[in-house]
Amino acid sequence: MPEQDQLTLYNLHGCPYCAIVRLRLGQLGLGYILREQPQSRPERKEVIAVSGQQTVPVLVISRAGQPDEVLSDENDILRYLDERYAPRPAVEDSEPWSDADGRALKSAAENLADLGQQLQELAQGAAASGEIDRSNVLMAAAGHVSMAQRWAANQLQDS
Repeated sequence: MPEQDQLTLYNLHGCPYCAIVRLRLGQLGLGYILREQPQSRPERKEVIAVSGQQTVPVLVISRAGQPDEVLSDENDILRYLDERYAPRPAVEDSEPWSDADGRALKSAAENLADLGQQLQELAQGAAASGEIDRSNVLMAAAGHVSMAQRWAANQLQDS
């Protein structure tokens, strides 16, 4: 991470979306300031001041000499973190996908669809047994798996 970047995460204990963002920050080895927010939305004065909204997660990126960048949706935050900080594999632009690559991607897309369905079923079971936090985390994971499955399907159409 460039030294002038300072990351501040507005967080709510028990929020599955915040947990996903914290996990990704950790996976990328990024340091950040954690600003815990009150459970009651109207009391979240600090996050309202920086983002104009009561919901979390919110990530503020501060750079020397530039206005702060504010991201207020976990999907936007994850996408930003991956685009800015994740290592990039070397890709050869001139070589088209091989048939083996296409078969592997098709198999991955099918497996992701199955995984998404399994996560949704687990979430429904957790909700039925009153484990709301667990259910929320599982549903968030199912949503991310669904996004990955759609990406793989789009790649297959483009190749």
